[in-house]
Amino acid sequence: MLIDLRIPVPRVKLIDLEDAVQITSHYHVHQLLGNAEFAAPEVIQGAPVSLGTDIWSIGVLTYVMLSGVSPFLDESKEETCINVCRVDFSFPHEYFCDVSHAARDFINVILQEDFRRRPTAATCLQHPWLQPHNGSYSKIPLDTSRLACFIERRRHQYDVHPVPNIKSFIMSRMNPGT
Repeated sequence: MLIDLRIPVPRVKLIDLEDAVQITSHYHVHQLLGNAEFAAPEVIQGAPVSLGTDIWSIGVLTYVMLSGVSPFLDESKEETCINVCRVDFSFPHEYFCDVSHAARDFINVILQEDFRRRPTAATCLQHPWLQPHNGSYSKIPLDTSRLACFIERRRHQYDVHPVPNIKSFIMSRMNPGT
């Protein structure tokens, strides 16, 4: 993520220079690289990805930027993957007490397990939370101290290697009787 400060109104730019792939058909199979806490369930499960896969990442980034914590991070990479695949997240009061209901709804709308239920980028831009005239945003500045800690933790991670055998591990944990 970059912030362009050279213009009168700073603009956030989401970038991915290491792992970007142009999707030329409706779906593309993608190897899980990077940190699983930002990956959509279909990436972790080794299923085909689509443009909706990137929308998922926007939901995770929004959560992190508003709270300074990760929605899915757990003690191990495997547990984090399980949390992602189960879409197991919440809005703890200690992190979201000053975050509007519209912002939480925006995240809920995006973090859908089924990529076909995720909104398009154009639909996201029409969400009430992103409309400047609706007044649903908080006038209280966000506490960025947790976000600074989050960024510092990420700086020390080496997360560009494939996660070995994660698909079989996730499937065995999510379907223990099989």
